[in-house]
Amino acid sequence: MPPKIKFKQDEIIDIAFDYVRQNGWKGLTARYLSQKLNSSTMPIYSCFKSMAHLEEEVVKKAMEHFLQYITARRTGDVWIDHGVGYVLFALQEKYLFRSIFDEAHDHLRQKYSGLIWERTGQDLSVYLPFKELTDNQVVHIRKGRWVLIHGMASLVNTGALPISDISEIPDLVQAGSKVLLSGVKANFE
Repeated sequence: MPPKIKFKQDEIIDIAFDYVRQNGWKGLTARYLSQKLNSSTMPIYSCFKSMAHLEEEVVKKAMEHFLQYITARRTGDVWIDHGVGYVLFALQEKYLFRSIFDEAHDHLRQKYSGLIWERTGQDLSVYLPFKELTDNQVVHIRKGRWVLIHGMASLVNTGALPISDISEIPDLVQAGSKVLLSGVKANFE
């Protein structure tokens, strides 16, 4: 069977995404992709201006996947669910987590993280424990909680905070989140 000549961008993005999901960025090259596509590198460069453009599409897809983890309902408490999803992503998608937060792609993470901030903010706009707080207080709590959860996720991702059973994660997230919420509330009173 002769090699396929035309490829869609999504086909190439999916192959690159799967590679990064399994291995991280190291080794993702046009040559690797062309081998997976059974073609030359020409289709890759005809679909993307450069490998950097393809990497941006991979980060964008990874951030969408990350958002699905964060917004999945698990505990019945949307704020806790956000944190649990964040930590689960770091645990179950180790290379994607590292790839999103690596220094070389930080500018892309920043570009697409607004989507996550907005979407989770929509979820929290009717969150009862935040009802009596000002917008400024809610932003303060959300930023503080992000630091807490990102730290926890990073520790879980590297194995520095071993998780033997994923049922531990909601308890850890809830305990840290409650302390943060009560501390911020007390600070503003």
